[in-house]
Amino acid sequence: MPNHTLPLDNDGMYHIYNRAVGNEILFRSEKQYLHFLKGIDKYLLPKADIWSYCLMPNHFHLLIKIKEGTTGEEISKAISDCCNGYTKWLNVSQKRKGNLFMRPFKRNKIKEDSHLAWTIWYIHRNPLHHGLANDLNNWKFSSYKAITSTKTKIAALEVLDFFPAQSACKRCAMVSDCAALRSTKVSYFL
Repeated sequence: MPNHTLPLDNDGMYHIYNRAVGNEILFRSEKQYLHFLKGIDKYLLPKADIWSYCLMPNHFHLLIKIKEGTTGEEISKAISDCCNGYTKWLNVSQKRKGNLFMRPFKRNKIKEDSHLAWTIWYIHRNPLHHGLANDLNNWKFSSYKAITSTKTKIAALEVLDFFPAQSACKRCAMVSDCAALRSTKVSYFL
């Protein structure tokens, strides 16, 4: 049984996830989702490449690859800074007090390609699994559509290159026409 709270190594890929304490809701509005994504951009992106993400009302998932020269401790601090910064902002804006996220955040080191493929699929399917969308294209706060965009901060090309054959999207049952989506000029949150 893996220990989901072990310290992060100084290299590799991790599935990072966390949820709200109790029955709290992390994100109630687009403004709240966007504020959390800004924290990811500010604290985590300088230290890790994000291969996929999904924000849900009461939890989040990130698939990251630690950048060379970054320590696992720095990643842990970046995630902590992101969550703590969001909590402080939400507490002030909602006139609430106390913790918002479970501690410590959970992590699974990606050790093989099949685990990587499954994790990308799992993260993107979260809105369907939880009944929040009936189509992956309909959930705004995931990297699903951003993977096929040219205007994104996530490691979209790395994700697409990871999958063999003609289309990572088809292989993961992600979208039906990567080429058409890649040609759109939409900018995504990350």
